[in-house]
Amino acid sequence: MNKQSQLKRKHHHVWAYYLKHWSVDGKNVYYTTKKGNIAYDSVYGLAAERDFYKINFLDDEDIVFIRRFSSASPEELREIHDSYLKDFYNASRAYKLSQKVTPPEIVRQKLIEFQHNALENLHGAHESESVEILKRMNQGDFSVFDSSENRVKFTQFFAMQMTRTKSFKDKAFGFAVDEETFKSYPNPPYSFEKYQHLMNKNWWFLSYMFGMNIGANLTATRHQDKHVLLENNTSEPFITSDNPIINVHESIKSSHGRTPPEFMDAFYPISPRYAYMVNNSNQYPPGKVSITHEQAISLNTQMAFRANEHIFAQTDSQIKEIKQLVKRARK
Repeated sequence: MNKQSQLKRKHHHVWAYYLKHWSVDGKNVYYTTKKGNIAYDSVYGLAAERDFYKINFLDDEDIVFIRRFSSASPEELREIHDSYLKDFYNASRAYKLSQKVTPPEIVRQKLIEFQHNALENLHGAHESESVEILKRMNQGDFSVFDSSENRVKFTQFFAMQMTRTKSFKDKAFGFAVDEETFKSYPNPPYSFEKYQHLMNKNWWFLSYMFGMNIGANLTATRHQDKHVLLENNTSEPFITSDNPIINVHESIKSSHGRTPPEFMDAFYPISPRYAYMVNNSNQYPPGKVSITHEQAISLNTQMAFRANEHIFAQTDSQIKEIKQLVKRARK
């Protein structure tokens, strides 16, 4: 069986290639386990979940449900959503037909392959388009964004790194799949149980759709936002987590985690030395900026504080220090 036809069952919701930037030997990183212990393992087994991107085949009810979310988007984005929906819906019809008749074995295998690999392959395409861009940024070369094509590609990749994670799913469900909030809306089209079921079933598509929307919005506001490459030459290298893009704008403090903040300074460490930001605030000027030791500690503490389960770093000693800072911050 060739590599393209192999089933992809271990789905990384944080890109393994990205995590390798924190590896000293090119394979293993220090990280915190679910129980808060510190371990050292290969990036290929971390921030991954079996069948996390496995698609559920769509029926008419799913299409209506997804389009309710899509309807809030501009027309040009709704057309893109529908284009993807059409492809997945056609595959779903083929799957349903295969349940009624006995298809050739190769057809059955292709449908199984599609179900496990399709969304993973879409994320893989965004990753492939960004490898060279990340490489140049990690060499301190911010001129890579002089190319509008590179900026668009990386912006879409960046947005997907927000919405593809387990952390984003957990937070989205905390806001959106809340029975009290659901019942506050007049005349909901579904019972809460039905809504909960449809959200779970169709999250694989919704998360990708939300990533498309965020990427399109960041592209539209590219001249208003400040795009920044932070250079960290301090003794406090950047860490990262399984929630690798966080909002560090001051307005996050007033939201108390209950309402979406009004502004965003999106912080994305791309290696121990460099981080990329898209900012609404004037905290950093656009372009390449060197940061202080105090700023590095603050950003690392916020990254660790907002981790879902795992913190990643080059050394176990840095994780121990950050854990102490987070413990004090929580108090």
